Amino acid sequence: MEPTPDMFHAIMYPTAAFTPTLAPEPSPPSSPTPWEGSPLNPKNRIDSLTAVLAPTWRLDGGEMDGTRFFVTPSFALNRSPLRIDVHIPTPAEHAPEVRGILKSHAAMLVDGSSQLAHLPIAQLVLRILERWSSSHSNTTAQLAELYHGMPFGSRIVIDRICTDIEAIAVHLIPNYDVEQQWLSPDALQRMWSADVDCAAWWWPEERDLSCVQLQRQLHDAIALVTMAGHHGGDEPFVFKAATADCKFLYHELKLLLRMAPHANVVARPLYIVTKRCRFGGKVGVCGFVLRYYAAGTLQQTLATRSRGGSLALEEQFRWAREVTGALLHIRESPAGFYSDVKLNNIIMDERADGLHAVVVDFEQRGGWYSWSPPEVYYTEYLEHVASSPHVPEKTREKYTAVLRKWRPDWAPKSRSVRYWNPEFGFSVAWTSLTEPERERAMVFMLGKLLWCLFEGVGSINACVTPETFRDELSEQHFPEFRRMPEAMRACIRRYTSGAPEWEGRYPAIVRRGNKLFPRERYEKFGAAGCTAFEAQEAARQWWKQELADAERFLENRSSKCAEGLGGRSITALQDGRPLLKDVLRDVQGVEQEMLTSTQNRGIVN
Repeated sequence: MEPTPDMFHAIMYPTAAFTPTLAPEPSPPSSPTPWEGSPLNPKNRIDSLTAVLAPTWRLDGGEMDGTRFFVTPSFALNRSPLRIDVHIPTPAEHAPEVRGILKSHAAMLVDGSSQLAHLPIAQLVLRILERWSSSHSNTTAQLAELYHGMPFGSRIVIDRICTDIEAIAVHLIPNYDVEQQWLSPDALQRMWSADVDCAAWWWPEERDLSCVQLQRQLHDAIALVTMAGHHGGDEPFVFKAATADCKFLYHELKLLLRMAPHANVVARPLYIVTKRCRFGGKVGVCGFVLRYYAAGTLQQTLATRSRGGSLALEEQFRWAREVTGALLHIRESPAGFYSDVKLNNIIMDERADGLHAVVVDFEQRGGWYSWSPPEVYYTEYLEHVASSPHVPEKTREKYTAVLRKWRPDWAPKSRSVRYWNPEFGFSVAWTSLTEPERERAMVFMLGKLLWCLFEGVGSINACVTPETFRDELSEQHFPEFRRMPEAMRACIRRYTSGAPEWEGRYPAIVRRGNKLFPRERYEKFGAAGCTAFEAQEAARQWWKQELADAERFLENRSSKCAEGLGGRSITALQDGRPLLKDVLRDVQGVEQEMLTSTQNRGIVN
């Protein structure tokens, strides 16, 4: 089954239990295609997909569904980052004669600007923008003035994808919703000062967005920038902002300002960034500036070191100690817990004695299904279905009733909800756990990270989700042990207690290359014996069972009996998981044991 954005809800999310069977890709015609519609006809060809020789637009990245690209015009470089992204129709809406040529679905499979920029669809987007800006009724200076006059988070919309670029319309559309969500610095300080010890309160210097100079958009929420007026004017920094759900941005800012410094936790913001809204004139907090760590993520480091055979056990233990110590610090801080443990959220800091691990991203919105423990993702499954427009209304009502029976105040997730200063963020799945339960949920995610760290792999390869589709493929899947120190294997088993893989239950869909297959049929018959219908049907049955288990969990979540995984209570799922201080003791103990053993072997030799 080829990857498409339609698969998100038909295969990868719990909505798959209710999604109608996707229409198959059209078969090649049995008779010759008429000349009028033939790809050999010059009028049906795209003139060129090679890179423009003197481009005035640059592509830095894009979202995984292939409909949103981070593209910046030359006149916007070294100017304020306004987060004006380019949006195109979904691949299914592209003209049939160009889908194969453009590789419209391939944006799902690549990560990084260099890989994405070489895709035919990306080159077409850049050519469309070049034609639009060069043929715009205004001059370049006027277009730049119009662009910079847009509200933060506005859009450039390409209305269609076809062979005739001249027939494609481009629209610059203002979006006022993001700026309307912003709160002023004074409003945030008043809101937070009520529950913060004034002696520990620290508010960074405020800078207007005009002082922030865009260099590159690294991610949806992360831009590489320089700061006008900062000593060492060419020093790179990270500017974090949001184009939706500003409540998570503000919650992270509060936690970063309240936490005491730690060597393995991202440093406090250097600046708070404000902007005057285009509508109403309010000055709102639009983001904050952080130190930039240039050495990449732990995921990138593991992949590079493993390929080059340079991953040292000494480093693995150091990073394991540092991440565990950072999580313990977070656990004891006002943040209370960390809900998104994964390799991409560990940044490497290059110091005089080597690389060190630093934990980033404190939005507390929850993590990926593939990393989260069952006691978290069961609740998230039910919330996803109850809030999704991709399932029938009666289905949403059913799961809303299930959730409200448990929590009468539960409401569907909405991006329009304004920030209101909850103590522990907006994740119902995490905030509904007690403090000890949250800590053991963190231990579960840490256990998966330690598995990756000591096995030297960049992904747990446990299940196929939109977030993991760009991960590097590996034949090794959690919880298979190959390189893990023997003394750590039993520890990983305890930390990830409750993981269905220990009971032999694996997701119904498996990825091989850039295609998805039903696991059971693939293992029996190989790729040739699998169809797209069978893949979707296998996913449907898998998710039906997962949702049934999730409902049972919600009914039994407070039960004190630990009956194994089948018990579906928190006690059963967390049975055997230690606390973070115990994990740190384990890691230090095994490291010391191995060091002593190595020294003794050296003495004998």
